[in-house]
Amino acid sequence: MLGGCSLFGGPPKLKLGDVRVLAAPDANRNSPVVMDVVLVSDAALEQRLMAPEGKWFPSGPALAASYPDAMRVYRCELPPSSEFSLPPALFDGQRALAVFVFAGLADGERRARIDGWRDGGVISLAREDWRAIPQEKGKPSQRPPPEMHCSSQS
Repeated sequence: MLGGCSLFGGPPKLKLGDVRVLAAPDANRNSPVVMDVVLVSDAALEQRLMAPEGKWFPSGPALAASYPDAMRVYRCELPPSSEFSLPPALFDGQRALAVFVFAGLADGERRARIDGWRDGGVISLAREDWRAIPQEKGKPSQRPPPEMHCSSQS
């Protein structure tokens, strides 16, 4: 078995659709939210990032520096009372086994795996929590909001 890789090109090409990020007026206890979007092209790293006991924010930068060919990290930040979409350029034409979104919230870290979101989805940030929900099949998508600014960390 090839672990999700195609025979002739490594990890599969990503197709995620429109990924919206909504922050409530009191999101993260009225503080900006730091989100890291992580594209992983190595099966062992994919498993490591899925482990619930692993924390991204204390070890993520060192992990990304140790595996520059197997992981790409984009740091995004948004204030409360905002609505953005993740830039399609983060995903279009990229190959990855998994795409994780990590959010550093005042009450702890959250993670979601979004590479299966073929039709896009929504990440909603509230005062002390978040929800990551894929778009329902067949439901028409709305016009995307402005793109978030995300910087490459790897």
